[in-house]
Amino acid sequence: MEKSGLVPDEMILTTMMNAYFKSGHMKAAVNMYHEFIERGFEPDVVAISSLIDGLAKNGQLHEAIAYFCKEKANDVMYTVLIDALCKEGDFIEVERLFSKISEAGLVPDKLMYTSWIAGLCKQGNLVDAFKLKSKMVQEGLELDLLTYTTLIYGLARKGLMVEARQVFDEMLRNGISPDSAVFDILIRAYENEENMAAASDLHLDMQNRGLATAVCNADCSKQCDNEVSCS
Repeated sequence: MEKSGLVPDEMILTTMMNAYFKSGHMKAAVNMYHEFIERGFEPDVVAISSLIDGLAKNGQLHEAIAYFCKEKANDVMYTVLIDALCKEGDFIEVERLFSKISEAGLVPDKLMYTSWIAGLCKQGNLVDAFKLKSKMVQEGLELDLLTYTTLIYGLARKGLMVEARQVFDEMLRNGISPDSAVFDILIRAYENEENMAAASDLHLDMQNRGLATAVCNADCSKQCDNEVSCS
């Protein structure tokens, strides 16, 4: 690169580091981060977050935490690491990080909470997931489509369709428009329970909202009027 007269800057080095991570070349990615520093560049939030995210996604969570602890963390770095920890199911470390967020003068946002809720739902721990939902509301955070979809998915995969529909209806009352993803979650769950009436109603609701769905079956297709491609 330099032989051609092109001197790498922060953006180029960060882009190369991300490319190495995505291709699974861990050592090269970490070396690129160290080269970033050796060239006298001050690691910014993009570079550090990319490093932590890349390590975590490649199964190097402890290394990600180690780099996290070396730097002065900000909300983006916390969000990246919390998301990685939640995917690993390390909720003890997540709780520790949430306590450190306040100590750092930061405030947990809904993306951090939603990552935590998603991790709990993945483990089937709906009690704690809904406790976090309540805590979000208490702290003045408005639940968004992603948070509601996460909770609905957690309920649906456990077969708790009454509760899943209640959360869906709450979402509508709060003025949040559903997308195809949340409809598909509910429709698949209703079809698994052979509740074709409820599934058909949701298909019609989707059509009325101008949404397309990847879910279809013989019974529901009668309601589609050939507007939805069924496979």
